[in-house]
Amino acid sequence: MGFTTMEIKRPILLTGKAGTGKTTKAKEWLPDAALYYANEMGIRELGSMSREDGIIIEDIHIKPKKDEILNVLRKYRGQVVITSINEKSVPKDIKSMCQIKRAGSNKYLRTAIQEIAPHSCEPLSMEQDTYSLVSMYLKETDRDLMAKVLWYNKPSDTQILSWLVENMHPNKIVFIDSVVKRRWPLSYFYEMLAYTHSGKTFGQVSMPKRGKYSQKPKLIKRLGIKSGEERLFKQFKKDEEFVEFAKTKLNNGDCRILGLGEKRRRRKTDPVKVQQKTLGDYL
Repeated sequence: MGFTTMEIKRPILLTGKAGTGKTTKAKEWLPDAALYYANEMGIRELGSMSREDGIIIEDIHIKPKKDEILNVLRKYRGQVVITSINEKSVPKDIKSMCQIKRAGSNKYLRTAIQEIAPHSCEPLSMEQDTYSLVSMYLKETDRDLMAKVLWYNKPSDTQILSWLVENMHPNKIVFIDSVVKRRWPLSYFYEMLAYTHSGKTFGQVSMPKRGKYSQKPKLIKRLGIKSGEERLFKQFKKDEEFVEFAKTKLNNGDCRILGLGEKRRRRKTDPVKVQQKTLGDYL
């Protein structure tokens, strides 16, 4: 069989939260596969490995040996299945070579624990989507744990604040939004955010409405007002000279958003009539 006619099976990247059965599903697909951990690997003779058995590489989100894994994906002609708790932690050059599949929502780990200890608590998964993260933020009383979960997931500052402002009094987060955000280190932002609330807030989580992000802060910044000092704009609006200056920097649509009124339109003046003179008039 020539090299160009050999069948190349595209690797599978199987993602899902801890305990959702990624390894179980991988072993169902490849019951005789050799299993390796991404941060250890250690495949010495790739050519001697059976193409029919396959290879399973576990936990690629934990400090993977990227070069060795890429070598396997390029040279091994059998099926390779890689597991990870999420996509974002997988190196891009590895992810681009794989077809991505989801493990599903079945909690195999929880079921196994319940069989051994029926009265045990739900095991905590550090990986949280935005909805679950906000729900945990509002309810959780262990704020040290909340700070760790925020740092682990690293949500966007604008995104997490837009969710929280819909579910708690804005006065609790106004300092973080106006002073801390994007000025202080991200780790400090998550710690400050964790300890501004004590938990014990129950109820359904409200999601931010589409189009909630305002254009006003960006437009105000274009006028020379620093981020975090937007409150000064209300005072500046009372100054006619500032309003006229702002209108020179913004278009009509931007002026309407900031409540500055319409820009003055140039009046069309009557055309100047130039009387044509002939050479005879000068002579």
